[in-house]
Amino acid sequence: MAEIQSDINTLLAWYKKAGRILPWRSYWPDLTPAYPVFLSEFMLQQTGVSTVIPYFRNFLERWPTINDLADASIDDVTAAWAGLGYYARARNMHKSAQIISNAGGIFPQTVAELSKLPGIGPYTAGAIAAFAFDKPSIVIDGNIERIIARYFSLKTPLPALKSTLPPYYQKMIPKRNRSDFPQALMDLGNEICTTISPACTHCPLSQGCLSAKTENQALLPNRLVKQTKPTRKGQIFVLRHKTGDAPEYLVYRRPAKGLLGGLIAFPSQGWDDKRQGFDPNWRPFKADWVEIKPLIRHVFTHFKAEIKVFVSQVETTNSKNWDDAFQPNNETNNEQQDMPEFEWISEADLHLPKLMEKALQATTHY
Repeated sequence: MAEIQSDINTLLAWYKKAGRILPWRSYWPDLTPAYPVFLSEFMLQQTGVSTVIPYFRNFLERWPTINDLADASIDDVTAAWAGLGYYARARNMHKSAQIISNAGGIFPQTVAELSKLPGIGPYTAGAIAAFAFDKPSIVIDGNIERIIARYFSLKTPLPALKSTLPPYYQKMIPKRNRSDFPQALMDLGNEICTTISPACTHCPLSQGCLSAKTENQALLPNRLVKQTKPTRKGQIFVLRHKTGDAPEYLVYRRPAKGLLGGLIAFPSQGWDDKRQGFDPNWRPFKADWVEIKPLIRHVFTHFKAEIKVFVSQVETTNSKNWDDAFQPNNETNNEQQDMPEFEWISEADLHLPKLMEKALQATTHY
């Protein structure tokens, strides 16, 4: 333990000199207020730092307190989120902000209490507790799991390795500078203990690191061969009413649960059904549909999508008529479907997720 803590002291000294300057980061003994940590950690779930920075600054400028974010409409929040993907994060962040605001704007300080909030799992709870409140919580991301596996020479392959790491992490937590510690490990993994070519001769943990003493330090962590993402087929239908230079589009709000949950979208099918049981001849309305070529492609976390886009232009914008004219598909294998409520929205007011933006852009020259 003494050797481990000696290495951690060297790590923290390195971090003071070489750590990244990030808009949500403070250096011990200063602590970042909980709200900026909360914002950044939701955004950093499955999204890189360089992508997050401008979104973080925009959110903090637009909604500078947790109460401001709680009072915002979900449509404004998801519109500001557009481009970060994984929109369930935005919805959960907004719900959590409302819960905290209703509790007087006071953030929970323990992992157990933070984990009760929507969208906050063990990692995010641990990060908020450590960065904002200097708690000795467990914070293990991809960089940190790589460092721990190498430092202790842990041979268990991923993903089984993940569940074995917390006890090793706890051995490394210092008695002070606890807010800096996980961030120092993250920067170490980003700059020195990298995936392919770790620079062990420059590493502040090299004295006690077991992998640093081997010929191939990059072997760990062991990984199983990644499976290729499956490809789903689908269709999106863009119905347009054009008057002058201000076209309107027929859209609806998707169900709260599932892919693109709660977001504005065009009628579509197939891409959100892993069973791929859709009818390629189905059309949501009787109209003169024109297929736009080439098809569009989009990558989700667990699959790729190849989607045909169809467009039609109509003369009337009576939404009730279109509700009545909608023809449900058989994609749900005769399960009960909720009928969508359609509305016409001008292009300037459309706040679409990326997939639907691609479909809209594909129809630009029609």
